[in-house]
Amino acid sequence: MPGRKWLILILALSLVLLTGSPLRAAPLTQDNVVVITYPTSGTTVSGVVQILGTVTHPNFDRYSIYYAPGPAATATSQWQPVVLDVRQQVVNGVLAQWDTTAIAEDGSPLIPNGVYHMVLIRYRQDGATDSFFVNNIIVQNEAATPTPTPTEEVPVFPTPVSETPTPAPVETSPAPTPAPTPTPRPGAVGTPTPTAGGGRIRIDTSQMTGAFLRGARITLLLFGLWGLYLLGKALFRYYLRSRRRQEWASSPRRWQR
Repeated sequence: MPGRKWLILILALSLVLLTGSPLRAAPLTQDNVVVITYPTSGTTVSGVVQILGTVTHPNFDRYSIYYAPGPAATATSQWQPVVLDVRQQVVNGVLAQWDTTAIAEDGSPLIPNGVYHMVLIRYRQDGATDSFFVNNIIVQNEAATPTPTPTEEVPVFPTPVSETPTPAPVETSPAPTPAPTPTPRPGAVGTPTPTAGGGRIRIDTSQMTGAFLRGARITLLLFGLWGLYLLGKALFRYYLRSRRRQEWASSPRRWQR
């Protein structure tokens, strides 16, 4: 019986050595992995998101992560970088931090609430690349409550009421009795002449004198011009008569010759 037990034990050890023990199985290799473990497809995120995963390779050079709006990658995806050209390999760790609350210069959110997709790209030293995509990432941030702007109270002023002034009685003095106007002499110039209304008309003698002098000058000028014309006419006639006399005086001599 003891020999039979030893035979069974030796056969069992031989079977284990030939088939191999599961306790001695080699672990999975971590030298060629590119994966994002969080967020996964359909995950709802907000705030600053830690992107977890692994990116390794024997010829590892660098990795980058991009995101774009939409449920899945297309030829028209508008990729935006999360991180670029990270030179360190990561094993089950933080690949990058994605701030979904970033604000643009105009105050609008860079990543509005909606559905996005993401890609992890691994670059190798031989120029080859490997990619891992995550689709349907839902960004849901709470909208910031706007701070109410205090309104300034405008003071209300009473409406002015216009009062009609009461006219004060004005005492008027009796009109003075007009003084008697002397009767002017007939034909007198420059003397005041009474009118029907009791007023006086004053004649400016200086204007009349100036007009008279201007008329006299014009008359004298016309007479002077007329005199010059007559004098010139008489001289012309005298010249013609003198010329004729000379011609008549010389004509007998011509016939005598």
